[in-house]
Amino acid sequence: MFQLFEKQYREARSLTDALGKSFRSKKALELEEKLIFVDVYLHILNKIHFKEERLKFESFSEFRILLKALKRVHHYKLVSRTFDEEKGKVAYSLYEAFLIAEKRDLYKDVFELIISRSPDIWESLYATAYGYSRGIKPLTVETATRKLIDEEVEYMHIGEKGTLESQNMRDIKEGLQVITLVENIKIAVGLSPVFTTDVHENMSQLLKVLGKWNQTSLFAQHLNYFLSENEEVSNKYLELAKRMKAKKKRLALEVTSLWNKLFPKM
Repeated sequence: MFQLFEKQYREARSLTDALGKSFRSKKALELEEKLIFVDVYLHILNKIHFKEERLKFESFSEFRILLKALKRVHHYKLVSRTFDEEKGKVAYSLYEAFLIAEKRDLYKDVFELIISRSPDIWESLYATAYGYSRGIKPLTVETATRKLIDEEVEYMHIGEKGTLESQNMRDIKEGLQVITLVENIKIAVGLSPVFTTDVHENMSQLLKVLGKWNQTSLFAQHLNYFLSENEEVSNKYLELAKRMKAKKKRLALEVTSLWNKLFPKM
């Protein structure tokens, strides 16, 4: 199993080195993906070595600030992409200038955060993962991954009845992403997945719609913030905000419908 970690670790270090020379949003999103894997991998190790408090609280602590910053870049990219898709041929000069200024400040902050990280944190992370991965048996991995998946499923059940709230949908999205990643790790090391192919197809379908809802929600929030900072704007901005609110509501209903079909199978 450690070979899976080592591959993601090496790629994460390479991406970090590249970003420390020249910041590129594409590489930032790739690094975010690698760090999410590392975080989940350490969660699995923690389920195995559950008595080791250091593993739970310290092993990834230096990377959490970085991961949070990379998620801000991801959110910005989603907002910018949605705006490009929704603006059509209408000019929104004030908002475009607002986006450009935010991008400049955000990328600068994340770049400075990346170059300020000590190389020692990477060496410590590798040593921790290597040390706690040694001697792990297949049955131990099976037990730990099932426990982690069970916890994610249980946590998502808070939204099992009625219309899902925004926080419910965010929790379900994050939970399904963790479950999918853990299932892929199980398959990669020769273990059987917990859920059937049919359930995984349902999860994949739901994740796609959740992705659209999340993207629309982030853009709607960002646009509303812009409007709150600029009281005098033309009606075209208000119409765009109204359209995004309606789209978000439609997607929320679709998410709820898909979740209600998936939930009994989990």
